[in-house]
Amino acid sequence: MRTITRTLAGALAVAVVGFLLARYGAGKTTASPPPLNRQASVADFKLNYPSTWRVVPAGTVPLVPMGDVLALAADPSKRSRLVIGTQQTTTPGALPPRLAAAVPPSTKPQVVRLGDATFYRYLNLSPQGQSGAESLYLLPASVGTITAVCSAPTFTASFTSGCERALSTLKLTTGDPRSISVDPGYALELNRIIGQLNAVRRSAGPGLRSSKVGTRARAASALATAHAQAATAAEHISAGQVSSANQALVTALTQNAAAYKALAQAAAKQDVPAYGRAQKALTSADSGLNAAYTQLHELGYAIH
Repeated sequence: MRTITRTLAGALAVAVVGFLLARYGAGKTTASPPPLNRQASVADFKLNYPSTWRVVPAGTVPLVPMGDVLALAADPSKRSRLVIGTQQTTTPGALPPRLAAAVPPSTKPQVVRLGDATFYRYLNLSPQGQSGAESLYLLPASVGTITAVCSAPTFTASFTSGCERALSTLKLTTGDPRSISVDPGYALELNRIIGQLNAVRRSAGPGLRSSKVGTRARAASALATAHAQAATAAEHISAGQVSSANQALVTALTQNAAAYKALAQAAAKQDVPAYGRAQKALTSADSGLNAAYTQLHELGYAIH
């Protein structure tokens, strides 16, 4: 595992409290998703799915050759489907050749953790010559690459989230999963960014505990600038397969910057209620930072 130095919480005067998994549609919802109370299996794997879905004849998936196929339909028309099978490929994270030729050359995968397994994910593809949208999930394994295609007439967060909930229960019944490699260049660059942020947090952090209002305001302002700079730098890293986790990190750093800016302004104005609100915002922002580090850890990056 590549090691990334974690932002130090000890220098802060606020409480610091994991990616949020990289699932699509994990935001607010008005109703609980249906339980995954049914199970289906084929030779290489098994998984759970909701009772509102049905096992349907496998058929074929255009441009994605698979064997040992399981197909699940989420609607009576069978147009919203999750089809899972096994590919034999020498490059587990790559798109099947015919599908790769039908999407932009710049199409790159993310790496996401679903349940106990780590997948390559190609989100919301619209292959040339096909109607509808599909997301592709690839799980390297000793028996081949377990491949899932989540397709629908139009892309929706709710159905994609449903596919990922089902995939999070997938268990191999033959063979073992293969690890997905980490990017040493990404780890090195992120270490540099976080190292610079750590230096400011160590130097300016104690100022937040000063009895002098001016010192607290200057410390918070310095921390706001440092977090904003770190967010900008992280946003420009070539994150590749960990782009989803990296974006979570950028968002958390940006939220920290905004909270520290609010803290500095409240201190300068000696606005006690605003200062309290800013401290609460910092607690929430640091929770987001902690969650982003958790995502990276789950993708193979050791966080200390």
